[in-house]
Amino acid sequence: MSVAVRFEDVTVSFSGRTAVSSASFTIPAGKRTAMVGPNGGGKTTLARVLLGLLTPESGRVAFLDETGRELPRPRIGYLPQRSTLSPQAPVTGLDLVGLALSPGPGFGMSRAVEAEARRALARAGLGEDLATRPVGRLSGGQRQRVLLARAIAGTPALLLLDEPDTALDAEGMKTLRRIAAEEVAAGRTIVYVTHDSDAMGGADAVFRIDGRVVEETHS
Repeated sequence: MSVAVRFEDVTVSFSGRTAVSSASFTIPAGKRTAMVGPNGGGKTTLARVLLGLLTPESGRVAFLDETGRELPRPRIGYLPQRSTLSPQAPVTGLDLVGLALSPGPGFGMSRAVEAEARRALARAGLGEDLATRPVGRLSGGQRQRVLLARAIAGTPALLLLDEPDTALDAEGMKTLRRIAAEEVAAGRTIVYVTHDSDAMGGADAVFRIDGRVVEETHS
């Protein structure tokens, strides 16, 4: 199922300062959408609203199916801008992806969950030896691939990528572009926060965000 996202007159303020004002736009279903703009322009703020981590001062976000019918908030795969994994963490990439698929106490996982976690890690470019290595023994780029695997595991309807070109190396970006193309081909929705709308190989829709939101038109 493809999911569209409609921002309806969303305003967000911090300590009396308006970060985003009256943002109304629609992220199309099953397409690649770029949210571009300067630092401090509101890209990350809108991404946090999309994720449900931030409640707007006014307005709302609605999720819609292909017919325009409103849906409950779907599961969203999220790739943060930089790795938040502690180098001292004793867990493996397999543990972390499995836990995302089946949250709960302990690290036990069913065979089905383990199989899906291994599939996601392989798609993200981590071989068996790296997937079962403690994250503290992985490079920064490899840890970012663990986070990518965690984002795509379980085939979420929507994938949000926060400036992915800042932490992934050239090979990692090649892998991510391939995954994004595969996900869109399967009908899923891709949103990426970026300074360069071509970073992911182009976009079907581009919204420039600098306090307000303006859709860029393609000639």
